[in-house]
Amino acid sequence: MPPPRTRLDPEGYYARLGLEPTAAPAAVVAAYRAKARIVHPDVPVTGNATAFVAAKQAYDVLSHQDRRQEYDRNARQAVAPPEPVVIRQAEWPSAPPTRQPRFSDLPVPVWVGVGAFLALGIYQAASHLLAPSGVVRAGIRPNAAIVAPLSDSAHQAMLYGPAPVRLAGTPNFYVLPAGSPAVLWRMDPARNNVLTPLTQLPPFSAVQAVRLIRQTGMLEVLLKDNASGFISADHLAPGDALAAHRAYCGYNAGPAPFDGEVLERRGLGAGTLTVQNRAVQPAVVKLRDAAGAVMLSVFLGPNAEVTMNGLPEGTYHPDFAIGELWSRACNVFAAGMRARRATAALLVPAAEPLVVAPDINMPAALDIADQAFGQD
Repeated sequence: MPPPRTRLDPEGYYARLGLEPTAAPAAVVAAYRAKARIVHPDVPVTGNATAFVAAKQAYDVLSHQDRRQEYDRNARQAVAPPEPVVIRQAEWPSAPPTRQPRFSDLPVPVWVGVGAFLALGIYQAASHLLAPSGVVRAGIRPNAAIVAPLSDSAHQAMLYGPAPVRLAGTPNFYVLPAGSPAVLWRMDPARNNVLTPLTQLPPFSAVQAVRLIRQTGMLEVLLKDNASGFISADHLAPGDALAAHRAYCGYNAGPAPFDGEVLERRGLGAGTLTVQNRAVQPAVVKLRDAAGAVMLSVFLGPNAEVTMNGLPEGTYHPDFAIGELWSRACNVFAAGMRARRATAALLVPAAEPLVVAPDINMPAALDIADQAFGQD
């Protein structure tokens, strides 16, 4: 499905890279690289030659200063309002002089109506200001409903769409994102086994396919016990639950973080900590308290250094991770991730910087699972 075109983006170049027309040149490069890591034809599962060519076409224009300026200039000229056409009244040599209308020309009923309207408005305003404040009595609900803040899952669904589901059985396929929803069908015995829609599956939902119906191009998937449903094979890709999760993280990576971007932070204090990344890959450092809660999460590019101020003083346990394509939806790297946890505690404020060594081969650290690193 091609990206939407707008008046300031007539060819959809900015939309193809997920950018606004005001995006900085560095953001164009970062967005293209993130897009290419997913849709490059050499990438398994998510590779898409058409999407890659479209992204490359947009990058060739937006990454070149003169081409981008010409593209933006043509877009602005296309939406510029036309010059107003002034139509002058013909001059008549014997035209009688015109007189401007006056308030006195209004009929008496109009003046009476205006006066009554103003008097009613003054009376309503005075009654509102002088009325005693209302009292909410027991058993009487207030007029305005109390709206609770969004839960973490609801907030996640707003940003990245409905959460994937997992049907019964051992997954061997998962739902691909597409322009049309993946409909789960079932056979209706009462209607001579006609396929009727049962529900829609969110992208990256994991299913177990049991057979292919070649006549219709549908895959039969297990629902529960002996029940089964059918999904169009065009909406599915081979892969287990782990592959589905990785594809979800890569698809919802979001914009690439900048050096020193604080991804998560809790609490304030007078502590200071310097973090250095000496690895050749981007890194994310997390500081956990004694209960395992993340108090600070910061992103660093290769060979980057950042000093964090205003941290709560105390003892923390650092986690480190390196990889490519940081996923804001999953809180992990979507590709080539390796995570470790330091065995020694860190005291903040710290006199020495916290260093991520090349390939995070730190002597006093243990490998941890990606899911363990992604937990808050």
